[in-house]
Amino acid sequence: MKQYLNSYFLILLASLFISCEKEVEPGQLKPYFKLTVNGAKKTVEACGTSDHVAQFLQDTLVFAAFGCGEQRAGFRLLGPVTDGTYELDHQHMAWYEESFVTYYTDSLRRGTLTVRSGSFQAAGGSIPYIEGRFSYEAIDKNTGKTIRVSNGTYLLRKHTY
Repeated sequence: MKQYLNSYFLILLASLFISCEKEVEPGQLKPYFKLTVNGAKKTVEACGTSDHVAQFLQDTLVFAAFGCGEQRAGFRLLGPVTDGTYELDHQHMAWYEESFVTYYTDSLRRGTLTVRSGSFQAAGGSIPYIEGRFSYEAIDKNTGKTIRVSNGTYLLRKHTY
């Protein structure tokens, strides 16, 4: 029995020190923008020191655009924008770019995007954020090729101008 407990303790101790993922430190907000494009899972990263930020331009517009290298994504909602579900089309629009080919929603290729706002409590105060889900069909206007974006989720810092 003692040998069994010693083995169990060693395995438990080893599992504390061996980890594949870093845990989020208290007081951190980890923004993301994830989606599935034609069945392939994607994560759009922010470049350099920039962060995933949703820009709330008073009551007129919400704009989120970011990406690195050959991959970019974002959405634009005409204001005023509150928590809720928005139909994506040629006015409230979303886009995805890969290898310098950009696909946009339009009056025929549509989808939906939800917005839910909140506040993350950090050591220096609270950080406003928005999060939600989206899915849409989009077109490259130059080639006529369409894509299907599904299972989209995001968590973005909210900045009001």
